[in-house]
Amino acid sequence: MKRYRLGIAFAILVFGAVAYILGWSTLFTVSSIEITGTKSSITTDIKVGERLARVEPRSIVAELERVKWIRSVEVSRNWINGKVSIAIVERTPIAIYNEQVIDEEGVGFPLLNQNIQGLPHIQATNIDAAITATNFYNSLPKEFADDITTLKVVTGDSYSIEMSQGKKSIEIVWGQDEENSLKVRVYKALIARPENFKIRRVDLSAPHAPIVK
Repeated sequence: MKRYRLGIAFAILVFGAVAYILGWSTLFTVSSIEITGTKSSITTDIKVGERLARVEPRSIVAELERVKWIRSVEVSRNWINGKVSIAIVERTPIAIYNEQVIDEEGVGFPLLNQNIQGLPHIQATNIDAAITATNFYNSLPKEFADDITTLKVVTGDSYSIEMSQGKKSIEIVWGQDEENSLKVRVYKALIARPENFKIRRVDLSAPHAPIVK
């Protein structure tokens, strides 16, 4: 029994010593903070010199993931050199809507330092419609979607598209989000014809009977 009590006392002593070293001793403190994955400025409550044990990765992740342009965060502590590493994954913009950019998940966030040249502008009455339009844009073949300058939601899932075709712009009445592969093929076939060199408008709402103007 005496040995048992001594064992418990020793365990408590060791636990207390470890808790003191980690939580209060200057042996384990933050020596540096490294932030990777972004060129944008972010702020945290971490300070060089504070106890490393008091840096809580989960709370830092939760705090930073509330920033709209951040998609995910990983935080780690190095107990040997005292460095706290914060790895940021930014959201990648794929379209512009109401002075914000939208990523592939349909999340809107403020413009920062992203290169938005070539991104399509989405015209819609609300963010839900813009997200639906973004999903529609993502479903289109990349070589076709890359030439879209403006994607307009007409009603529901009915769309109008402005395409960049060389030095000119072509309006496409797309209609419903259906038969998209066929519509793309028909569009390519129409603009490839010499007699359609000067067209400015293509109605593909009925792809089996397209109309050019």
